[in-house]
Amino acid sequence: MQAEVRRLELSETALRALDPHQRYVFALVGHVFNELLLLQKWVHVSRRSPGNPGPQEDAAVSVTMFLIRLLAAKVYEALHEDALTKKSIADVLRTDYFGKVDGLSDKWDAVLVQHERLEWLGWIRNKGGFHYMNAGQWIPYLGDTICSDAYIYTGRRYGDTYFHWADMTAALPAMSHVNADDPFKGLEQMLQELGQFVGDITDCLARGLQAFLSESGIGGSLSDPIRFDAPPLEPPALHYFFADERLGGNG
Repeated sequence: MQAEVRRLELSETALRALDPHQRYVFALVGHVFNELLLLQKWVHVSRRSPGNPGPQEDAAVSVTMFLIRLLAAKVYEALHEDALTKKSIADVLRTDYFGKVDGLSDKWDAVLVQHERLEWLGWIRNKGGFHYMNAGQWIPYLGDTICSDAYIYTGRRYGDTYFHWADMTAALPAMSHVNADDPFKGLEQMLQELGQFVGDITDCLARGLQAFLSESGIGGSLSDPIRFDAPPLEPPALHYFFADERLGGNG
C-alpha cells in the first residue's frame, strides 16, 4: 500500500510565545504519541504470516513478544504520575488540549480508568519490560515440563543465533500472570486489551494535539502530498504459531 503524508510547518513565532512548561508539554505529548505508534508499527512489521515453521517464524514471535512487553511498559510509563497524569501536565492537557474538543475530556477520563484496571501493565513493566526477572520471579516457570523439546538455533554469526527456549520461558510469566489456568488465553487477553487501550490513548493525544496546534496558531503552512510505499497495518492478532504444547497452546 501507499502512505500519504503532508509536511506541516510549525510557526517559530507561535512556538516562541509558549512558556517553557507549555513547550515541554507539547514536546512530551508528541513524543509519547510517536513512541506508542512506532512500537505498534514494529509489532506489525515483525510479524510473519503463519504456515512456515522454522527459525524465521520463531524469531518473529520472539521479536513480537519483546515489542509487546516494551509497548506495555511504555503505556504504563506514559500514564504514570511522573508523565501525563502529573498534575502540572494534566492541568495543561485538560485546558489546552482535551478541553478544546467536545467529549474528549470524558474519553480521557475513560482511558485513566482503563489504566487503573489493567494492573498487569505495571507488572510487565517491572518483570520483563524495563527490568529482567530475578530468580524468584522466573524459576517457578522453569519446571520439568518446560524442559522437553527445547532447542536453539546456531549459526556462523552471533546474529544468526537464537535461544528459542530462553525466550519462550521469558514470555510465560506475563502470560500466566494474566491467566494462570491458560497462559495463551492470557496472551490473547493482553493483546486485545493492549490494542484497545493504546488505540484510545493515541486517539486522545492526536485529537488533543490537533486542537492545540489550531488554537495556539503553531500549525503553519501545509505541503503538497508526499507518497511512499508502506506496509499495511492490521489490528494485533493471536496467530496459531504462538501455540506451544509445553505452554498449554493448541497448535
